[in-house]
This record gives sequence, structure tokens and C-alpha cells, in this order.
Amino acid sequence: MTRLFTLPLCGLLLLQGCTSQPADSSSATPEPVKTDKLPLAAPDYDSESLADLLVAEVAAQRQAYGVTLGYYTDVAKNTGDIKVLSQASQLAHYLEDHHQTLLLSQQWLEQEPESEEALQLAILSEIRLGNTEATTRYLDTLLGTHGEQALGRLVARARGLDAEGNLQLVQALAQLTDHYPEQAPLWYARALWQEHEGRLEAALVADEEALKRMPRHEDALLLKAQLLYKLGETRKALRHLKKLVRKYPDARRTRLAYVRMLLASGEIKQAEKQLTIMAERNPDDLDLKFSLALLALEAGATDTAREQLQQLLKINYRPDDVHLYLAQGEEQHDNLDAAIDHYLKVGGPQSIRARVQAARLMIRQGNIEQGHALLSNLKNLHPEMATSLTLSEAEMLNSNGHGSEALALLNTALETDPDNADLRYSRAMLAEKSGDLPQLERDLRHILSLNPDDSSALNALGYTLAGRTSRLDEAYQYISRALALNPDDPAILDSMGWVLYRQGKLKEARNYLRRAYEKFPDPEVAAHYGEVLWVMGAQNQAREIWRDVLNTNPDAPHVRETMERLGARL
Repeated sequence: MTRLFTLPLCGLLLLQGCTSQPADSSSATPEPVKTDKLPLAAPDYDSESLADLLVAEVAAQRQAYGVTLGYYTDVAKNTGDIKVLSQASQLAHYLEDHHQTLLLSQQWLEQEPESEEALQLAILSEIRLGNTEATTRYLDTLLGTHGEQALGRLVARARGLDAEGNLQLVQALAQLTDHYPEQAPLWYARALWQEHEGRLEAALVADEEALKRMPRHEDALLLKAQLLYKLGETRKALRHLKKLVRKYPDARRTRLAYVRMLLASGEIKQAEKQLTIMAERNPDDLDLKFSLALLALEAGATDTAREQLQQLLKINYRPDDVHLYLAQGEEQHDNLDAAIDHYLKVGGPQSIRARVQAARLMIRQGNIEQGHALLSNLKNLHPEMATSLTLSEAEMLNSNGHGSEALALLNTALETDPDNADLRYSRAMLAEKSGDLPQLERDLRHILSLNPDDSSALNALGYTLAGRTSRLDEAYQYISRALALNPDDPAILDSMGWVLYRQGKLKEARNYLRRAYEKFPDPEVAAHYGEVLWVMGAQNQAREIWRDVLNTNPDAPHVRETMERLGARL
């Protein structure tokens, strides 16, 4: 478990003569075990049990809760005292010792068969242990003894379960609808289980049964909208949520669900209207307003997001975060000057990221010197990041058509750090794009002289030689070494397939390229794989590969160039 709790054992068992003080209640720990039902007089323990309880208390004060549980368990077994059984069971539950919790709760139930708390612990333990049938039996007893309200209390206690534990609880609850057909929570659980199993129609039927018995069951009302949406009944789902919003105007979860579905359906204007209403109805909830603004920003409702973020900025609410998101919103609308202004106002942990993005936008605008000055200042403030900032700047320059400036930047950096492999590799890639193969080869060979097992350099050198020269045997040797180091790397598999194709070994090439494409179906790999298939006569299969890529990336230059060179048509 991630957090421990402090047991007020002295008051809990009321051991006479105990003087230790309880821990500070303000610490960030789970709630201690409740003790309001315990008697005001100490039980009549024998000397051995009393000594064990004293040791247990000392261990708890030292936060050695495993030791405490061990002594508690021994006393509980020896005495059968319900107070000790209760405390030991709850401690085992908090320590996530599910086997021990189950054993102790079962012993407790032998003496108090109808104890709701003991039944709860037994149910949660069986769920954790994956015993669905046993869980169902205990649930049956709980409902038969304590009624429908016990379900709500159980679910409240189960909030700490992980996703799998919650799923097991839902499954166990779902199996009880035949025994308790009038219990709305059980029908809701059945609906959740059917949804998990992919039976959406059956889930909707079960959910409607829950709503017949409890028309204001909020979770079931929201689940109905979700199920309608998944079934393709988007208009019905939206009408259902719209009706709920009108009926329960202050229900935040319902309105938020309506907003999310409107955004998912592309109804931005309606979503903006609901976001505004929600913010107006909760004017003092700044966290909610911030979350709503981010939701609007993510969905493209930028005007609403900008307005709400500006309001938060005026009252100095999380200014660094607000400036960052305002910058992103302005950038989405191509308002680069405004975006840069906000990025430069970001402080705190995200300030470096924000300034790098500001420099990127400056260079995009053509303000190369301004961007360079900003990044140079960052390097002075953070010398440990000098290489990564230089590489980022070179990428910014090159991607915006300033390849010569990028090359000059890397040349200057390598003058003071000539053995920096990252800088060398970046310059080699620039050289490849400009057709300067001698420079590429010099840089990659320099990297390999420092580290002969640099698979990236081996692969880059081999792939370039295979594609740009007739030195195919040499290329094959480099790629083979890279593949031996990283046998499942799709980029290296692609290189091996390509050099084998260039050597005329079509079947071998196809096998490597198929593996590369299955692992990483990017346009360049698709172009290579498709070309080999085309040359081997599997032209329909090649067209299928290219069509799949072009459906998601219509411009894909590698595929387009390959098809044009081969005279291929889809």
C-alpha cells in the first residue's frame, strides 16, 4: 500500500496504564479505524494476551504494522474477543493482507453472523482473491440481513479497490439480480457487467430495469447516455442528457457528461454554451473553471477557453499554467505573436519547455536571431542542457528551410565538443539531406571510432550506402552488425530488407520488410515493402499496402515517388 495509517491503540483497547500519545491527526494518512462502539472497560485478558497486546501497541507506535497484526491475530485466535477480531481484521485490510483479512473476518462472523462490517471485509477480501462465487454468497447474506442500503455502504468502502477489484465486485453483484429482482443497484451492476462483456443491448435493458426501480439513480442515468452513444444512437443520447440537464440543472456530473458528448459529436457551439452555464453556476470553483477551460481548448472551443482562462489570469490563479494553455490556444489559431508573449510569461518547472516553444515560433516567423538569443540564454542558465538545446535549435532551423544556418550551428558546437555523438549524428543527417555524403560518412565513422557498437550510426551508414552508392556489400556488413545488436528494431529490419533488395535477393528482402512493416507501418517502410512486392509480381498486395498508408497520410512522399517511378496506379 502507498500510505500507512496510525492506530490509536491505547484508546482502542483501553489497556490500563498506557501513556503513549496518538499520532498527529493532521498527517496525510487514511482514516484510522473507528472505535466508537468499543466498551469503556478493558476486557479480562490473561497475562500472555495482555503482554501481546502491549507489544502490538508499541509496534504500531513505531509503525511496524506487520508486527502489530501478528500479535493481534494471535490474541484474536486465542481469545475470540470480537473487539480484537474487529481491530485485527481492519488492520489486515488496511495492510492489504487479503488472506489474513478473510480468515479474521470469517472468525468474526462465527461469533456475529450478521455483522455488516465483518461481511463487508469478507466480501472485499474474496473480491481481491478472485473468489467470485464466495463473494456472491457473502453479498447474498449482506442483502438479506441489512437490505439495499448496505449495497451503497459496501460500494463506498470498495472505492479503494483497483480496476480489477471493482470489476470483480460488479460481476458478483450482477449475479444477484435473480435473487433480488427489485434491487436497482444490482440491475445497475448487471448493466455495467454486460457493457464490459460487450453486450450493449443487454446492458441497456438492465440499465432500464435499474431506472424503473430508482428513476433518479444518477449513475444509471449517465450510463444510459453512454450506452446509447456506443450503440450509434447519438441523437437519442444527446436528447437524454439534454432532458437530464433541464431537469437537474445543478447536477455537475450530468452537465459535464453532456458537454463531453457534445464535443465528441462536433457540436462545439452547444458545448460552449453548456461550459459557460456550468462556469456561471459554480463561480467560486476555480479548479472546475480551469478544468472546463482545458476541456474546451482540447475540443477546439478556443474562444470559450480563452475567455475563461483570461478570467482566471486576472485573479492570479495558477498563472504559469494559465499562460501555458493560453499560449497553446493562440498557437492553434496561428496568433504567433500572442502565443510567444504567453510562452515567455510562463515560470516554474515548465518555463524551459515554454521558452523552447517560443523560440520555435520565432524561427517559424523568420526571427532567427531572436530565437537564437533566447536559446543561447537558456544554455547559459542551464549548461547541462546545452547539447539538447543545440539539437532542438538545429531541428527548428532545418524544418523551417534554414538548413545552412542549422549546419553552421552544429559546426560551431562541434568545435568545442568534437566527440559529441549526438551533435555528430545530427550533422550527418543534415549532410544526407543536402547530398553531402562524404560529410555524412566522416561523422558516422567518427562516432563508430568512439563506439563501434553504436547501432544507430551503423544502420544510418549502411542504409545510406545501400541507397546512395553501389557499395552494397559494405552496406550489408554495417546493417548486419546493427541488426545483431538490435534484432527487432523495425528501422534496421527495413534497412536489411532494402540492401537485400538492392542485391537482388527478393525473397529475403520481402521477409525482412514484412517484419519491419508489421512492427512500424510508416510511409518509408511501406514504400520499400510495396516496391519489393510489386517487382515480385504481387502487385495487388503492393497496392493494398500503399492504399492503407495513403488513406491516413495522403501526401506520403516516399510512397508517391515509388509509385511514380514504378508506373503504379491504385
